[in-house]
Amino acid sequence: MSTKRPHSRHADRRTAALLLPVQPILTGVVRERAEETPAAAERSEGLGALAGEDLDLLRRIADIADLYAQHEVFARYHRRQAHNTRIRQLWDLKAFATFCLEAGARATGVSLQTDVATLTQALFLEASTWRFVSAGLIQLFLSWMERRGYAIDTMNVRLSTLKRYCRLAADAGVLSQEELYRISRVQGYRHKEGRQIDRQRPISRRGPKKAEPNMLTEEQVAWLKHCHDTSTPQGRRARVILCLLLDLGLRVGELVALQVKDVQLSRGLLRFYREKVDKEQTHRLSADCLQALHAYLPDVAGERYLFPGYKGRHISPRLVEYLLKDLGDQLGIDHLSPHDCRHYWATYHARRQRNLAQLQQAGGWNSPAMVLRYYVASEIANEGLLSPAEWES
Repeated sequence: MSTKRPHSRHADRRTAALLLPVQPILTGVVRERAEETPAAAERSEGLGALAGEDLDLLRRIADIADLYAQHEVFARYHRRQAHNTRIRQLWDLKAFATFCLEAGARATGVSLQTDVATLTQALFLEASTWRFVSAGLIQLFLSWMERRGYAIDTMNVRLSTLKRYCRLAADAGVLSQEELYRISRVQGYRHKEGRQIDRQRPISRRGPKKAEPNMLTEEQVAWLKHCHDTSTPQGRRARVILCLLLDLGLRVGELVALQVKDVQLSRGLLRFYREKVDKEQTHRLSADCLQALHAYLPDVAGERYLFPGYKGRHISPRLVEYLLKDLGDQLGIDHLSPHDCRHYWATYHARRQRNLAQLQQAGGWNSPAMVLRYYVASEIANEGLLSPAEWES
């Protein structure tokens, strides 16, 4: 009669340590068994069944493997996502964690022991945390954001993030397929519905983000590119930043990540990586960009980044945002942003009826849907209906 081995934490740690190298070993065993002759297979059957203690150990290995697989679902997903995507999802999950803690305190009258940061981290890393999530809870989260005045686009993006993590939790075996189906039925807001909601709620927008981009004039754009004191390194840098934003339509993340080697001044070209579409592109520099770079490049000789920051890193997008806001204040423009420059660039070319595919490629969009919005916004609806005489009258 066999004696059952005592279960201990040390045994569990040893078992977990075996998980990493065990897969190739098992693969070899299966391959060898498949290549056995029928006679050899008959001989192996006579060796007897597994001992009970070994079967218990194999069950513990299977349980640990299940836990490892649950964790690996999230880890594998995170490895495939861009850094900015992971950061944005963390902010989405932080808002959801804040709601959950507030709702829990109101419903039970007792404050939960965990804090927002801990719950956010658990939602981001551990599939098992999603056991408590339901379709009703997510629907209440949408109502909570609506009452707080979050932008409709923000609410839709956060709903999309929650649905994504619920699908991952279902893949890990944490959420049932029935609950996942109910969660998938929770709907966001269409554009027209969002406008109706904004009209009815007292707080129509939370935070400093603008509902609509600022529309820049040609005079304002010229001032933004040439208002800087080019006798100082800071002024020369600011001029390059504004020229690249306004003349090439770069995203702020693409701008700050530019390296000195990306600039081919003799050829008048700029080659850089666009993380959002995962490709490298080469752009021809405008006359203003070339002139600004000629004056600025000596300032960053020997540097890695075109706009170097502290400890070998590049400057942060926030610094560029502060620069644009300060320049906007001087022009009387409320919250001028880097995206306003990109919006000006896209609108400028859409109004001149540039080729849609070329504009999509130059702007770094994955689909023409966003580009079409600029074309539609720049159209004059009754163009061609009135004769020159009717316009004059």
